[in-house]
Amino acid sequence: MEELKAGMPDTFSLWHPLHQAQFLETRLLLSEYLLSSQGERMTMGHSIEGRYPFLDPKVISLSTRVPPRLKLRGLNEKYILRKAFERLLPVEIASRPKRPYLAPNKESFLDRPDISLVYEILSPNRLSKSGYFDVSRVGKLLNKCAKGGQLGFRDNAGFLGILSTQILWEKFLAKEPLL
Repeated sequence: MEELKAGMPDTFSLWHPLHQAQFLETRLLLSEYLLSSQGERMTMGHSIEGRYPFLDPKVISLSTRVPPRLKLRGLNEKYILRKAFERLLPVEIASRPKRPYLAPNKESFLDRPDISLVYEILSPNRLSKSGYFDVSRVGKLLNKCAKGGQLGFRDNAGFLGILSTQILWEKFLAKEPLL
């Protein structure tokens, strides 16, 4: 905390609360969260440097001079950006609420006509052969998934992690792979 305070401008306490929040967000979250969620690790892993227009130093500098009332109107984020492009976008797109950028969830795998491969990959036999997971606990989670409805973040992440691990095991390590 002391390190963060030491890096703050002397006038920080005089700034508008939105500017304070944006400053803290860029210092605390930007390098770890935003870029990795936008594919930074993947592009760098293939020796490609991604160019993110809203992270351009000139765009950031300009954004610090935009009054808060144009950045945020009520809970409507990116107000000025939406106004600038509203004539170029369909009304449904320009006026819809912001949506989170999420990884696939269990529905991506279980809400399909044929999910037999998912059940085979997560079968007690295959789980026992890989040896990574507790067969009975995975069975309970799979039953919970199969009942339908929304899963909590933890269960959904668990399902995806288990399925991904089993797929990788099938693909690269299994002596008699399904895939």
